[in-house]
Amino acid sequence: MVAVGSAIALFPPAGLATADARAAALVIGAIGLWATGTISETLTVLLLFTLAMLMKVAPPQVVFAGLVSSSFWLVFAGLVIGAAIKQSGLGARIAAHLAAALSQTYRGAMVGVVLFGLAMAFLMPSGTGRVVLIIPILAALAEHLGYSKGSKEYIGLLLGGIFGTYLPSYAILPGNVPNNVMAGIVETMFGWPIPYGDYLLQHFPVLGLVKTGVIIVVLLRLYRNESGSPVRAAVRPTTPMSPAERRLAVLLAVALAFWALDSIHKISPAWVGMVAAVFCLLPRFGLLPPKALQTINLEPALFVGGIISLGALVAHAGLGRHLATWALSSLSLAPDHPVASFVQLSGLATMLGLLTTQPGIPAVLTPLTSTLASAGGLPTGAVLASQVVGFSTVILPYTAPPLVMAMQIADLPRREVTRVCLITAAVTFVVLWPLDVLWLTLLGRL
Repeated sequence: MVAVGSAIALFPPAGLATADARAAALVIGAIGLWATGTISETLTVLLLFTLAMLMKVAPPQVVFAGLVSSSFWLVFAGLVIGAAIKQSGLGARIAAHLAAALSQTYRGAMVGVVLFGLAMAFLMPSGTGRVVLIIPILAALAEHLGYSKGSKEYIGLLLGGIFGTYLPSYAILPGNVPNNVMAGIVETMFGWPIPYGDYLLQHFPVLGLVKTGVIIVVLLRLYRNESGSPVRAAVRPTTPMSPAERRLAVLLAVALAFWALDSIHKISPAWVGMVAAVFCLLPRFGLLPPKALQTINLEPALFVGGIISLGALVAHAGLGRHLATWALSSLSLAPDHPVASFVQLSGLATMLGLLTTQPGIPAVLTPLTSTLASAGGLPTGAVLASQVVGFSTVILPYTAPPLVMAMQIADLPRREVTRVCLITAAVTFVVLWPLDVLWLTLLGRL
């Protein structure tokens, strides 16, 4: 990929300005480095920032867009909140109660954490916020059940909760950024909001419920407990909560309420998280020691900022539009073959995500909905559904900021997260896409 980026920079494709070709080269080079792991993720981010400024491919507000985005500050807040959950002992207490409610087998624990993650998707609209909140709980749960950090079972349980709260949430309207981007553009362009219930009916049975089952099966196959021994007997804690635990529990309850009701008060989840983080850092609040920021690894926030800046560079250079225009000219959309058109548009959305990341898919394709509907002989709703199919099919983790953040915060091996993404994407292509076409046809939407 890095070689391809260099070639684009030296020999810009027709219709692509020199500055845009340089941006394309940087984007492809960064993706190549992230995908291969040749150098560390954060060093790639610093290299991207530095070269983008030296090559003057975009103004500073675009190059550093990720560092001023709400997602960057939500990740920062999450790192602080996660440290407080661990430091206060509240994470271990919640994990103990959760463990007592799970079946006393590894298989039961895996099913439990995936469903726990899915339940959180209905309670909290921010994918990154959910990942931030549940990772310290999942880590404490795995250790409480007797699995040491870094063991196969430990990694499996963390991945179960993370993928369970992330992938199926594409089928829940406010559950992820791409969903909300698409809904916002649709309301602006067509003047009608996407109903929550209708969106859930169209997408949750296959892309939510069936995909949850796929996640459970895949993870149990990859991270099965080969010894067959039961997990450690779970005992509910009998000691009373400490003052720090009580203060943090109240703080998290208030933050969770604000996160769940963001459609009413319109306060970004990031700033809710930052208020909670500041309280955690206040010396008189007693949740974190003095100078706690010196001990918290802030690299995950920088990495997420780099991913978002990458998307800003793609948008600034119009690379998504160039790719979409080229792809549309290459597709065989036919009004008399609506199913074939639907599958091709789903494929276009999926492939576009490899360049623009998942949130960039609706930003590029949703404004083209009317054009795509006419070319493919599809109703507007079917074109929008194809985009949901596309951005819910995550091939590589770097395209999904919450997964990137999870890898960093939970210290998960990139190879493991990538493997799960590739396998679930393959199963999605082979099983879920045909099921989704069948389901939409039964509903009369295709």
